[in-house]
Amino acid sequence: MSVSCHCYNCNADYPTSSFYLSSNNNDKQNLILQICKGIFEAIQNENTTAEISCSMSHRQIRNTNEVEECINKEFGQLFRNNVLRKEISSYSILNTWRIRFKWNEFNNDSLIKNLLNISKEWYDPFTNYLQKINNQKSNKWFYEQNGENDILDNLKNLLPGFKYLVEYSWNSYHHYNNYCYGDFVFASDSGIFIVVTVNARDGRRFQALKYKNKASENFEGKYVAILVATYNHDEDDSEKATLEFIDDNDEIIMQNLKGIYNNSFLQRCYNNRIETNSLQRYDNNRIETNSLQRYDNNRIGILVREEQIEDQVAKVAAGAVVGIAAAAAVAGVGYLAYKAASNKTVRKEASELATEVIARVGFGLAVSFIKELEEEKKRGRK
Repeated sequence: MSVSCHCYNCNADYPTSSFYLSSNNNDKQNLILQICKGIFEAIQNENTTAEISCSMSHRQIRNTNEVEECINKEFGQLFRNNVLRKEISSYSILNTWRIRFKWNEFNNDSLIKNLLNISKEWYDPFTNYLQKINNQKSNKWFYEQNGENDILDNLKNLLPGFKYLVEYSWNSYHHYNNYCYGDFVFASDSGIFIVVTVNARDGRRFQALKYKNKASENFEGKYVAILVATYNHDEDDSEKATLEFIDDNDEIIMQNLKGIYNNSFLQRCYNNRIETNSLQRYDNNRIETNSLQRYDNNRIGILVREEQIEDQVAKVAAGAVVGIAAAAAVAGVGYLAYKAASNKTVRKEASELATEVIARVGFGLAVSFIKELEEEKKRGRK
């Protein structure tokens, strides 16, 4: 097996600053991904042993103890469950180690599932690179097919988890019954690639494996495993389309990856539901708070208006009392003026004034006020 580095920074054409800053992970990432790749290749070849030669070119892992510590941390569960066994030895070549792994064929399913989860975690930085390639290839395909995406959509539906289109080769012969054929390469978040040969009439297995070899060269250092399948597409009847794997173990890897993808999808749906419910509760609480605030504001407004009305009533009442007293005073003065005046015209006007005011404020109040004035007048004479 190649001893070239499989870390992200040594292989991606579009390095991202977020992972580049964590360059102390380069040797760890290289070691873990090469172990996953070596075991997957052994399973595909129906072996139960794998030997990985790994060179620590970044000098971040310097001795056998550090190599073993890294392996135990990531694959410890498999060792504890007796699914996997290891043996580590160093080469005479500087900073290069040879690790041997053994397992039982009956544990293939459990081993595959665990390897997919481990590779997904350490392969994650590559997904930025894959997404950029997918955007380029998908746009190119869409343009070449004049917006027709049937084959591509059907393949992605049949291959859940393989969401990145990273390469394709396509030939169309419209003059020959619209016959089309070619190859597609898809990638997943776990670093598992798949080559799909479409509508190969003769030598399907040979053509699919040939394209796999080409893909392994083009994406060296960027994949963990490459699966192979064939696809027969009928443009007139999509229900007749069939996807077949070249090897049974490839299909087993695919099924396990599908299970991880579906669980991840369900988890995302669950998380989105929780987030949606949280936002809904937040909105409901906010609406309730706003309603209570509006109620309080309205209540305060009503109380303020009631106080204002009470003040106005009090002022009006006070004004009315003052007015009535003043009117009574005017009536009394008019009466006294009537009595004191010698001029008939003045007496007449005073009489009319007193009569009018008495009619407005009441006879009793005016008379009582007049009596008070007369008593004051008598006391004044004394």
